[in-house]
Amino acid sequence: MFEGGLARGRQRVAMAMLGVISLLMVFDFVVRGVALAFEPARTDFSEVYVGAWLWRHGENFYDSALATATQQRLIGDSTVSATLYPPTTFALFSPFSHLSWGWANFSWLMIGLAGIGATIFFLWKLADFQELDLKAAAFVTFILSFSPLHQAFHLGNMALLAVPLALGGIWLAETARNWPAGVVLGLVTCLKPQIGVWVLLYYLLRGRWRLIAAASLTGACAAGLLLLHPIAVGEAVANYKANQWYWFAPGHLAGFTPGGFPYHVNMFQVILYQLVHSVAAANWMARVLFVAGVVIWLAILWRAKFRVPAALAIASIVGLSFVSMYHSVSDVTVLTLALCWAIPGRAEAWTRTRVAVCAILLLMMLPGHSVLMRFSPHLPVGVTGSWWWELFVARYFVWLLFGLNVALLVGLSKSGVRSQNAEVETSAQYPVLSTR
Repeated sequence: MFEGGLARGRQRVAMAMLGVISLLMVFDFVVRGVALAFEPARTDFSEVYVGAWLWRHGENFYDSALATATQQRLIGDSTVSATLYPPTTFALFSPFSHLSWGWANFSWLMIGLAGIGATIFFLWKLADFQELDLKAAAFVTFILSFSPLHQAFHLGNMALLAVPLALGGIWLAETARNWPAGVVLGLVTCLKPQIGVWVLLYYLLRGRWRLIAAASLTGACAAGLLLLHPIAVGEAVANYKANQWYWFAPGHLAGFTPGGFPYHVNMFQVILYQLVHSVAAANWMARVLFVAGVVIWLAILWRAKFRVPAALAIASIVGLSFVSMYHSVSDVTVLTLALCWAIPGRAEAWTRTRVAVCAILLLMMLPGHSVLMRFSPHLPVGVTGSWWWELFVARYFVWLLFGLNVALLVGLSKSGVRSQNAEVETSAQYPVLSTR
């Protein structure tokens, strides 16, 4: 009895500590996010806000000079604006452009807070937690503490809406609600195609035709909105290519060669370039790695007849897209979907692969980017300029993403093998009788 009371006491203390940490994380969202909503600032949302305003007025939202001048006038910030968001994002967000910058940003961040709650809710449903025990409380605290989610909020990134919508669409799909799932996932693809397209690919391979039809119809409707305020397509395409060059050309901010962001480029090219010192070779090697990963992913699903956990399969294919394609750090939030498989249910047990996935996501949860940005200027140049710093320390997050991809593919393979073994056992127990 005494031991049982002691265990309950420890659990209460642990729950209280998790509650305090969760409140501190919410406090960070409010103080470093919502409280600053009315200040002039260049954020990910400011790009969408300015682009939506330009679209509503029939002007070219991909014209960097025009967007920068409009941003200065509407927001008061003169930082270069060279947007790459799809046109459907501006059409869908045009209602915000009727508000002043402060109120639009405040409204968006409040939607972001609701999106964080929705992210936790849908992950909870997909993980199938039955009660708020210590494991479930730790899960909620983990999501609230996840560093990429905090970066998404402080930047006003589109992931604040796209991630909960993606998770909600997956939950609807896994509860056999194809039409609403398709509509939601279609919206995700219109907002952040680098997330939505991979989820739709998974359900396309599963033959969920109603879901795909609903997503296609939603995308067509969103694209149809663009006809309300048409712009010159040829000019827009040329400006879009120029914006791509501004961000991704060698030596530019989001590229993987020297001169890019020192810590926030997550493509595996940033590692490969330091090994081969060739842009073309790094790109080809990263693409080969991506294609090889997708082939392995497809082979596992095909052999297992898609009888693997959807959360694991979708997290794996989305994770593979990080290998050779640009994603913001904020997009990593969607990979918390892997926890819905990694954390075992009551009838399951911990395995090395599950532990590895949880451990890698735990390391991603920590504010490593912030620590590096804050303390690296105070370190000797001989340290921050060394090969091992550039290859491993500064790019630790890229290595974590690569390790997560490997762990998810291993988990997917083992899950597929278990599915095949279960099918064989069922066939042996209940053989099909000949009708001849």
